[in-house]
Amino acid sequence: MKYIWINPVTESMYGKPVLDGFLQKHGFTRVWCRTDWGREVKEKYRKMLDGCRDTVADARCPMACELVKSMAEDGVREAGIEPILIHCAREISSREDLRNGEKIITTPCVSLADMGNSLRLPNTRFITWNALLKELGQRPEGKQLHASPIPPGFFAGMEERVQSLTGKEEIEAYMKSGRWKEVRLMEMLYCHKGCHNGDGVVMDET
Repeated sequence: MKYIWINPVTESMYGKPVLDGFLQKHGFTRVWCRTDWGREVKEKYRKMLDGCRDTVADARCPMACELVKSMAEDGVREAGIEPILIHCAREISSREDLRNGEKIITTPCVSLADMGNSLRLPNTRFITWNALLKELGQRPEGKQLHASPIPPGFFAGMEERVQSLTGKEEIEAYMKSGRWKEVRLMEMLYCHKGCHNGDGVVMDET
């Protein structure tokens, strides 16, 4: 069996019948998580904010994390909380009902694929959606790409002093300005205006 988990960015690009038909045609059985990892991850951030006085740097985007690390400042605390996609993959990889098949986790960018594959989860491979399509030699028909499938705003309503930052230049400028000292949490996405909006990571054209 070949099981596949589709990340929300890719899912938003197609109508469900188009995507499901394409996956079935190529022998994939689509799987979903049983746990709402988005909610669980948000709760982990809530607890972290309750337990520290530093400014917390969002860790959902590996590229943004690396950028902030390179500009290390006293008083900025890296969250150290794995991205939602990694939480999802850990569940899928460990599920007893899926143990006899290969698990494929599609990612919206190269950095998340690299991060996932470095974990060496059993029978689990992380691959960007574009790379998978190249392997299959075919693309689904009826693509409907939104301007920004995952915009900033994940932490809305959770904490008053949240600053949302997107794009390398904006993150760098904000860190250099010292304004991060005025907030409790910095939401950061390396891609301008949101995850996969032009994709700030090295990746082929979608």
